[in-house]
Amino acid sequence: MTPAPWLLALLATTALALLFALGTVILRKGRTEDEARAYLAGVTYVLLDDPDGAIAELSKAARLNTQTYGTYFALAELFRRKGDFARAIRLNQNILLRPGVCEEVRHRAQLELAWDYRRSGLKEQAVETFEKLLSEKPSAPEVLVKYRQLLEETDNLPRAVEIQGQLVQPDGGGKNILANLLAELSRGLLEKQPEEALTLARRAAHEDETSANANLALGEALFRAGETSGAAGPLKLALTLEPERIPRSLPLLVRVVGNAAEVRRWLEEGRDAHPASTAPYELALALWHKQQGNHEDALAQLKSLLERHPSDWDARRELGALLLVQNRAEELRAAYEEILGTMGQPALGFACRGCGEKLAEHSFRCPLCGAWDQVYRDGPQAGGVAKLTP
Repeated sequence: MTPAPWLLALLATTALALLFALGTVILRKGRTEDEARAYLAGVTYVLLDDPDGAIAELSKAARLNTQTYGTYFALAELFRRKGDFARAIRLNQNILLRPGVCEEVRHRAQLELAWDYRRSGLKEQAVETFEKLLSEKPSAPEVLVKYRQLLEETDNLPRAVEIQGQLVQPDGGGKNILANLLAELSRGLLEKQPEEALTLARRAAHEDETSANANLALGEALFRAGETSGAAGPLKLALTLEPERIPRSLPLLVRVVGNAAEVRRWLEEGRDAHPASTAPYELALALWHKQQGNHEDALAQLKSLLERHPSDWDARRELGALLLVQNRAEELRAAYEEILGTMGQPALGFACRGCGEKLAEHSFRCPLCGAWDQVYRDGPQAGGVAKLTP
């Protein structure tokens, strides 16, 4: 079986690191032949994809020369491959305890230690290590990015916003992430601190006026603050920028606009203007009909959508729910026979451009790799369109 591309890349990276260490051993005086042979054997085992053999040989090399830090970093990478983060952590801790370690090696060991803590679920230790790193190098980009990702995972959004603010570049690079973070922070304060939520949402939209998440948060915050008339603009802009949010935002849209017929017109115009990305508009139209009590029209809309996009699981779920409510047993059975016929095809209609992960629903942030604004509709119904221009 051919190894996965990521595995090949990891093997190549580890092998190069070991070869560099081997060259160092050979060129420096006082290095033993046993040490060189241990490095060479370690490289061979890496290339053979035998991490246990590589660990044994590199451990021998490390014992023969305790000052070759490249050996320890290579060993730590092999431990990670085996999922043994505890040993990777101990290796980096040992490096940091050694006297006379140069700044570059110390920095790398601290960064790897922080990230190993994170992957081991030791989030508090990871935060403490990152804070220590930043106290020594306040503007190190790699540290800031990784620390911000950890803060997102631990829901420490205020600190994540602060960190991302340091990463925004003069040309505006990084503002999209800052806008997303501010939007999420605003959303979390809507219930208990609506005024603060509105301030944050306005700042988010100011940071990136083309951010769907920021405009959506602004529409939500304005509505919550009682400024219903002002909420319509940013809400419609957000849903135009990211149509996948339309079905779940439909109740808010109807309340903000205040005119059901106008909402229907807006949905139909959006569907017609974006023929490559009609599925979310069509599903929202079906939900609109259901909301208005027009169940037959809702059923017709859902059936039409499913004829063209049979793997649209949200539409299929809504169809089943409508048929169940109306006690239409025969149609319900037929609908679920189609579902049974497609079993084995996971209900994962979205994917992340950052890591390729398949997802069940749209989100502004990939739950696996943490990338922002990279989740798009996957499959034939995608039409090659992820983010639209209003």
